[in-house]
Amino acid sequence: MPEIQVLDPHVADLIAAGEVVERPASVAKELMENAIDAGARSVTVEIAHGGLTFLRVTDDGCGIPAPQMKTAFLRHATSKLRTEYDLEAIGTLGFRGEALAAISAVSRIDVMSRTQDAPLGASLSLEGGVAGPVEQAGCPLGTTMVVRDLFYNTPARL
Repeated sequence: MPEIQVLDPHVADLIAAGEVVERPASVAKELMENAIDAGARSVTVEIAHGGLTFLRVTDDGCGIPAPQMKTAFLRHATSKLRTEYDLEAIGTLGFRGEALAAISAVSRIDVMSRTQDAPLGASLSLEGGVAGPVEQAGCPLGTTMVVRDLFYNTPARL
């Protein structure tokens, strides 16, 4: 019998991504729900090749503060829950903090975001769940997520 062992975190992320990211439409759904939860009044979705090679969701919501950009892509990172009691009063579309981590595990993502109190926005690129540096960027209030090459590193899902 094979030895029982804990999966490598990257492999676990890819498995979790399969639960959240079934196809490009599920990515668009998750990103639109995040935009609505961020208070967006306007959400624009653009796709190419059915969303497999390019999917961009732009909103005018509250934005992600630069110091929290990398944290937003960690598993179980959420702005909606603090204690177990918060689970009893969920009033948002998403709360588990799995969507961005799962999407980033199976794609290449560029995100730009600016909050109302920030004179400049911030940008971040991720590839296969690995984040680069957060950099200053000129951008409008809200968040733009560009997802490219969905399932590039998980051919079975493609």
